[in-house]
Amino acid sequence: MKKLLSILLFLSSLVYAVSTENILALSWENSFCKVNPKDKACRMRTYNDYSLTHFVLHGLWPKKKNYCSTRYKFHLSPLLWKVLKKYMPAADYLAKHEWRKHGTCFGTDAETYFLTAIKLTQEFNESAFLTFVRTHMGQYVSLTRIRFVFGGVFGDRNKRKFQLICKRKNGVIYITEIRLNLKGDPTKLDLKKLLDNAKPMVGVRQCQGGIFATP
Repeated sequence: MKKLLSILLFLSSLVYAVSTENILALSWENSFCKVNPKDKACRMRTYNDYSLTHFVLHGLWPKKKNYCSTRYKFHLSPLLWKVLKKYMPAADYLAKHEWRKHGTCFGTDAETYFLTAIKLTQEFNESAFLTFVRTHMGQYVSLTRIRFVFGGVFGDRNKRKFQLICKRKNGVIYITEIRLNLKGDPTKLDLKKLLDNAKPMVGVRQCQGGIFATP
């Protein structure tokens, strides 16, 4: 699957001028569902869902641009739609919104946009950072420690290139999302290189720590 995604992205990148400054927003669904238990994606989860043990895709957002064009319509093949629903559990109601607001600014068609987002999500979940999160589910983890681990996995100079998002529910602070600052063509470069090229996150509100919820 990963090799197929890479081939499809390479072919697509020959056609389009792609956004080179983006935010990759990845959700920790266990925490999201603690805060939003009535959300459809949370109510529909089963015992073997990918989202129970992996980060899932919220969106890939070109910076400082929204709702750019109606040139490319929202269209995904049945196969890609099936794959997307694994990596974006809320795809039934979120995918079209993400395409209209952010994907139309990415510079490609919808298939290339979501293929790219899936590829980056895969790469993040294949890193040792996910191992750290799984090991510490249910425990309070500080932003300082997360930066230390993130730097150890992706390079020390990249430890401030993300934003941590938290929500409070019944007095408990849950880490619901991590947003990565990326620079470069994401259809051609891997996640590490995109982080290397980017600048640290500045001027954004940072959660100072919280809990990666258990399923």
